[in-house]
Amino acid sequence: MTGTHARFFRGFLAHPLAIGAPVPSGRALAATIAAQIPQGGRVLELGAGTGAVTEALLARGVAPADLTAVEAQPSFASLLRQRFPQSRILEGNAFAFERLIAPGARFDAIVCGLPVIGRSIAERCTLLRMALAHLVPHGPFVQFSYAPWPPYPRLACVDVEHAATAWRNLPPMHIWVHRTFE
Repeated sequence: MTGTHARFFRGFLAHPLAIGAPVPSGRALAATIAAQIPQGGRVLELGAGTGAVTEALLARGVAPADLTAVEAQPSFASLLRQRFPQSRILEGNAFAFERLIAPGARFDAIVCGLPVIGRSIAERCTLLRMALAHLVPHGPFVQFSYAPWPPYPRLACVDVEHAATAWRNLPPMHIWVHRTFE
């Protein structure tokens, strides 16, 4: 087990509901998630963990200075700052990310790895509405989840697409893309 994987696993054991998985996203899953966003542009990552998806987003063409990552676990946030010193790493509750970003900030894409299925419908709706309010028109809100059904309830003027399933991930991970269509 690599140092990053061991750190992630320890974090999972300490906070299983907050972390949501015993190992970080694999490279194939991370690349599939990153493929859902436009190349370049400003990106917000919610629940960045140890940075597997962060690394894939940068490989996709997001400039390090255009990437903002939110992570609640202090040890993960510290690791992210070491791994991605040119990106903006915010430590705090990603379910309340509005408190951490600049007022009126807009992103071309938001990627969410938070374990949302265990949250109430109200909390999930609040997160989705908050994310859509900080996206440019038609920008993707990408959620990856173990659930084979959309993790958020349907909202008016929001299109939901099952973009991919990462079958090599155990258990398989589903990637959902939400966009406003008004």
